[in-house]
Amino acid sequence: MLARRVCAEPQQFSIQPNGASRFELHVFKTGLYRGKVHTFLFPSYTGTVIYDTQRPEASKIELTFAANAMKCVDAWLNSKDLKSVQEYAINDMLVADQYPEIYFTSSEIHRLATGHFEVRGILTIRGTGKPCTVDVTLQETSGESLVFRGTATIRLTDYGLKPPKALLGTIGTRNEMEFAFTLEAEIRP
Repeated sequence: MLARRVCAEPQQFSIQPNGASRFELHVFKTGLYRGKVHTFLFPSYTGTVIYDTQRPEASKIELTFAANAMKCVDAWLNSKDLKSVQEYAINDMLVADQYPEIYFTSSEIHRLATGHFEVRGILTIRGTGKPCTVDVTLQETSGESLVFRGTATIRLTDYGLKPPKALLGTIGTRNEMEFAFTLEAEIRP
């Protein structure tokens, strides 16, 4: 069992894409498209969790996402607009050819309740690192894995990005975006 295994000392877990994991970004529209949301998936990422069951607050998390692998999966856009939105996000907003990775490194973890945490750290987008707070729930599964579910809200302007607008401002993008995820971490041998 995981609890027996990690009681004595923190254990290291690996995070990699699998069928149980999903990391997405929600970009909320304004103006004529108010109520619409662009959903981007990040299918390529790696991470490490050093988890201490006795003192979860002492745990550490590091994640790296491939910016150029991001995929827009909006069902409400036609294929031409979908391609345009994805290219704009990767090439103009993330400038993925210059900044191929997005990073998150935890700095503090606060227990809010059993299995519920506030994780603070630095999120780096386009080479700019800013404080980020992530609301996380943790589920210990089999003896070999952990499942993290959570959300974080960030602002485009914190990273020097201007929320896009079109048609003289009648179509726009909110400054706030939301990351949402389910990530499975497996124990490293």
